[in-house]
Amino acid sequence: MNDSLQPLRIPGGWRVSWNTLFEVDPTPENVAHGYFGGSSLFAATHESLRLQLDLVWQPEDDPEGEYRLIVEYAPWLRTPNGRRRKDVPLDFRNARLVHEFSTRDRIELVRELEKSLRGRSEWIEHS
Repeated sequence: MNDSLQPLRIPGGWRVSWNTLFEVDPTPENVAHGYFGGSSLFAATHESLRLQLDLVWQPEDDPEGEYRLIVEYAPWLRTPNGRRRKDVPLDFRNARLVHEFSTRDRIELVRELEKSLRGRSEWIEHS
């Protein structure tokens, strides 16, 4: 079993809460060794950008599955006059899906994951 995590360029501000994304391709042998089980392979949150990123392999433990990258944005709660409520903790229960990506190719996934970790202006509420 290869214990090398996939090298990733993660910009400042991200808190990685889960990482089992190994530097292995989704072959039937690697799937059988457990590299593509579990509900999440990588999860991270950026509090100031209000983004949450989750990477899964679906279906779990299936050699015919694929990587699925999901990025969600949690809009600011607002006061009655429209100002941001900074006294409320970050909460993703009512988050908006802002980006979704699927592939079977690990290298293509890493490119898209790193691009997503940089964030995109159109995902984020600026007012």
